[in-house]
Amino acid sequence: MTEKPQARRIVDLGCGNGVLGVAAALANPRAEVIATDQSFAAVAATQLTADRAGVTDRVTVHRADGTETVPDGWAELILLNPPFHSGSTVHTGVAHRLIRSCARALAPGGELRIVFNSSLGYRSLVERTIGPTEQLARDRTFTVLVARCRD
Repeated sequence: MTEKPQARRIVDLGCGNGVLGVAAALANPRAEVIATDQSFAAVAATQLTADRAGVTDRVTVHRADGTETVPDGWAELILLNPPFHSGSTVHTGVAHRLIRSCARALAPGGELRIVFNSSLGYRSLVERTIGPTEQLARDRTFTVLVARCRD
C-alpha cells in the first residue's frame, strides 16, 4: 500500500489553502481533483493556489462540509489533514465526522491518506470505518496513515 498513488480521482478534504490537492494534481497530470472546505477563506485560497499552479482545469473547489459534493464511490484517493480544535479547545468531533464521510466517497479499493496529531489516535476509527490501515510515518507530533477501502 505504500507505493506512490497514481489515482485519477482525488479529493482534498478540508483543503485549507489547497496545497495537498494542487500537489496531487501536479504529480498526477491526468487526475481530476475535488477540493472541499467549509471555510469561505479556505475555498478562496485554494482557488488562488490552483490558479497559480496552472491546474484550474483539473481542480474543482467547493465550499462544503465534508464529502457532500463528492459522488458516492468516486474517489480513488482522499487526502485528509483534519482539524483538531475549536478555538483553543482540542475537539475531535469534526475529524471523526470527516473520516466517516470518506467511507461513502471512496471507490472500492480506494485509499484514504491522513495525517493527524499523534496524541489523537485516530487509527482504530480509520480501520473500523475504511479498512486495512498501515502507518507510513510517526513521530511525537504527527502520524501518517494510509487505509484501503474495503471492496
